[in-house]
Amino acid sequence: MKRSPHRIRRLLLFLVGGAMPVTLTIGIIFHLPPSLLTVVILVLGLILAAMWLWYQANLHATGDEWWQDDQASGWRGY
Repeated sequence: MKRSPHRIRRLLLFLVGGAMPVTLTIGIIFHLPPSLLTVVILVLGLILAAMWLWYQANLHATGDEWWQDDQASGWRGY
């Protein structure tokens, strides 16, 4: 069974987004320093934001968009 790329990307978004509350919970349980938690949550937030933007930008992509150049030369013939 072939999975949809959108389904896999949503799973990755869910995993990165779910890592944020898990990190906070583990930090509270093990009394980790707030500065460490802040840095980890900030990094996870930036990763989540970048992944979400990429997901939204490619939501309706089919693979045959006009800007994709198969020749890699820059010349498209028109």
